[in-house]
Amino acid sequence: MNKEFIRETITKNGQIDIGKTAVFVSMVENKAKESFVRRFIEELGYNVVVTEVAGSGGDLKKKIINSCVGAALNLDVIQKEAHQIHGLIHAAQEASRGLMLDMPLDANLHMKIAIVSSEHWIAVAMYGNSAYHSLSNHSRLGLGHVNI
Repeated sequence: MNKEFIRETITKNGQIDIGKTAVFVSMVENKAKESFVRRFIEELGYNVVVTEVAGSGGDLKKKIINSCVGAALNLDVIQKEAHQIHGLIHAAQEASRGLMLDMPLDANLHMKIAIVSSEHWIAVAMYGNSAYHSLSNHSRLGLGHVNI
């Protein structure tokens, strides 16, 4: 993976697309590659953080929000300002709705969450697997993109 490939993947009409960027980061499987991608995106002027969440049932939604807010604040992807936290929560909720659409409440889910922010936008992408049983895993993806 090289910088030109990353740039081509995350752009739309010659401009960085923050939603595509978050999805791309959430789908990078190898930690070394993820670190390379994050550093390059940060060189382009964006803030990036990655976190992971696993669980099932109603606890999962609370875990998602707590993990997103904690990671984004701890790594300065957002500032501790009401409008930025509010935007992040809405983007995370939108992404989780897409990810969990038609998912049974008692299914297990393990996902990687990428949060990317710019001066006025934040995107949250969630990519992972869900299953009743480990042999029935299948991939899921959700994206939320909000103006802050």
